[in-house]
Amino acid sequence: MTGNYQCWESYMLVNKNAENKKEKCTVIDAHNIPYQELNTQVRILAQAGERHIILEGVRGQRYLGSGLNFPGLLLQVKGIPGEDLGFNLSGPTIEVFGHAQNAVANTMDSGRIIVHGLGGDALAYGMRGGELYVRDDVGYRVGIHMKEYGSKKPVMVVGGTAGDYLGEYMAGGIIILLNRHNMQDMVAGNAARTLATGIHGGAVYLFAYDVPDTLLGIGAKQSAVSSLEIETIEHHVREFCKYFAFDAEPLLEREISKIVPEGSRPFASIYAPSYPFDTRLKPQHVQRSSPCETACPAGVPTGRFLRLLRHGEMEKAIALIDEVTPLRYSCCGFICPHLCMQHCTRKKVDFSVRTVELARRFKGRSITPPPRLHEEEIALIGAGPAGLSAAYQLVRLGYGVTVFDEAEKPGGKLYQVISRKRLPLNDLEHDLKRIAEMGVRFVMNTTVDAALLKQILDEYNHLIVAVGAHQPILPPVKGQEYLQGGLDFLKEYNRKLAAGETLSVNMGPKVVVGGGDAAVDGIDALLEMGVNPSAITVIDVKKPSADPGERRHLEGQGVRFRYPLFLQGATAEGIYVDDGLGNGEFIPADSVLVFINERPVLDFLPSALHKEVDQRGFYSSDEKGSFCTTDPRISVVGDLQGQGLVTTNVGRGRRCALELDARLRERVYLPEMKEPQDEACLHPARAVPVDEADVEIDEEYDRCLHCGICVECDECVNSCPREALTRHGDEFSVDLSQCGGCGTCAASCLGGVIRMVAK
Repeated sequence: MTGNYQCWESYMLVNKNAENKKEKCTVIDAHNIPYQELNTQVRILAQAGERHIILEGVRGQRYLGSGLNFPGLLLQVKGIPGEDLGFNLSGPTIEVFGHAQNAVANTMDSGRIIVHGLGGDALAYGMRGGELYVRDDVGYRVGIHMKEYGSKKPVMVVGGTAGDYLGEYMAGGIIILLNRHNMQDMVAGNAARTLATGIHGGAVYLFAYDVPDTLLGIGAKQSAVSSLEIETIEHHVREFCKYFAFDAEPLLEREISKIVPEGSRPFASIYAPSYPFDTRLKPQHVQRSSPCETACPAGVPTGRFLRLLRHGEMEKAIALIDEVTPLRYSCCGFICPHLCMQHCTRKKVDFSVRTVELARRFKGRSITPPPRLHEEEIALIGAGPAGLSAAYQLVRLGYGVTVFDEAEKPGGKLYQVISRKRLPLNDLEHDLKRIAEMGVRFVMNTTVDAALLKQILDEYNHLIVAVGAHQPILPPVKGQEYLQGGLDFLKEYNRKLAAGETLSVNMGPKVVVGGGDAAVDGIDALLEMGVNPSAITVIDVKKPSADPGERRHLEGQGVRFRYPLFLQGATAEGIYVDDGLGNGEFIPADSVLVFINERPVLDFLPSALHKEVDQRGFYSSDEKGSFCTTDPRISVVGDLQGQGLVTTNVGRGRRCALELDARLRERVYLPEMKEPQDEACLHPARAVPVDEADVEIDEEYDRCLHCGICVECDECVNSCPREALTRHGDEFSVDLSQCGGCGTCAASCLGGVIRMVAK
């Protein structure tokens, strides 16, 4: 471990609440540790099985204990924590030996928080379960939107007094204000009509205080306390006194005032037209594909992945991604251009959800080979992204799969071409190993010719051709012999790099033709070999398509990108170009690398299939959207259908496997159809912007707006002014006899899952 992780120390402490039993704990010196790192340390310890952690020297670190979901964990905080202590807590106990600031127990789900001091404003906001005990006074707007959730009933016990708006818009749970110093002024605020304003559920109990009628907010009234309630109150008061070493009996002898809702929704008229008006609309709860998922060529369900993380179901989240891609680490975490982030709605608020960093956090996960379910044996030619994806999916479906490839290792261009700077070899091999562990068999160093193809067709039930486009297409200009295919150069460079050898090259001026990502890989290789950046010129007929950040970085080093320039000819000394307007130029170069296009080599295919290859050299399927050929036992996938991103071929490979499975099982293949979320139904402006430095990567799911994906937050249920909407598990129902079609539920849904439709 590095840095502040070395501040952990283990002790055997005496636990007074466990009959002087010695208990092991871990102490962290929190002094000057940023809250993100401090929370990370706590999570790592909890995941490792630690159940008693002490934070010493805490000074303002926010979000301590945020999202912790380790039942039995005791987190003790010595000092003064920052805001949002115990945000979304689920299970543990947090004990603060000092004052607490604002928003303690914000959206808390379960567990317990004990504060040995004062509390700030907005405590227990949206709290839906668990217990909060504060020894002394608390601030304003405490208990706002407290709610009951299923069998969970949140409880907050305050030893002192509270500010204005206590229990505002309270929808469930219990607030107990002990007023242990017998104050008669400012016990529950002083401003008129603020106590429990808008309350429509739960109850507020105030000890030794004669509540003036002028203090009661709209919708609140006083009520008698039943004997059953007294038992519940007594239990929580005794718990409070146990934590803070007070005598419970004097408190329990006091008179208790009870505040409850006067009606169901005191502000219903604000949110919806009054009865009996009806818009003749009703809410419809339908999930749709989020913009990030729709933008991903591989179909990675990012929105659903983040929803599972939000609910703490990490294993399910990882399994969901594994259903879609075998390259979730090497591709999603490194070389993908991350279209999901480019289309992320959150970007309109502050910055995109950091899916790249999330993809890299779940590297280590053991593989359990799936059972063999079918007798068919499937052969694939080509171990690139498309072939790997198809093989992986077919093994998951229960088939025997063998992959043939002429290279020494699988991966296709991932292994042979892409820069190790962009995709480190160890990280690529991590995913390749997982694919092999799934049960895919590889036959490497094997070039498939017509004879071997015939043998494969004799031995296997079906063949998928997934050879990549590896043959460089050089411009048909005079002096073509002085041009070198960029992929050939990169293959030789990476081969020698893997063998620990060095590829020799002249250090003179270089020209790179084409400005895509492959060209960037070539430039990185040249720079690694020692070529001066200022000696490299990139020409393109249009604006280079390489990642803008990568291009700016290279330009900053001295590499020149020039466009539009059209190659007219080449010599041993350089190239002739013009700008399309008749202005010619000679650019000196001792090497010219061409990264403009490649085509697949298909000379091993049966002659009948050659007729289906178009003029560009790519396979054209007669059946749109299908991977079938005119030969019922041969499918094609990947670069054969036209070059694309690695993620494009991962998606193609998966769909090819699903289509083949349907054919072999004699089912009709129905391609997966996604209904994209309509951006007009999204409301990013309602989200609160945050600073990137203030958000831990483990909390990215909290920033996700979950476009089209229901996260069961119940905002729609709680916002309904007529209580017409209910949820049972993931099923929603609408009482049409109560629903007036006001659309409040749809307006409250940040992800646009609810739409108003005609009744």
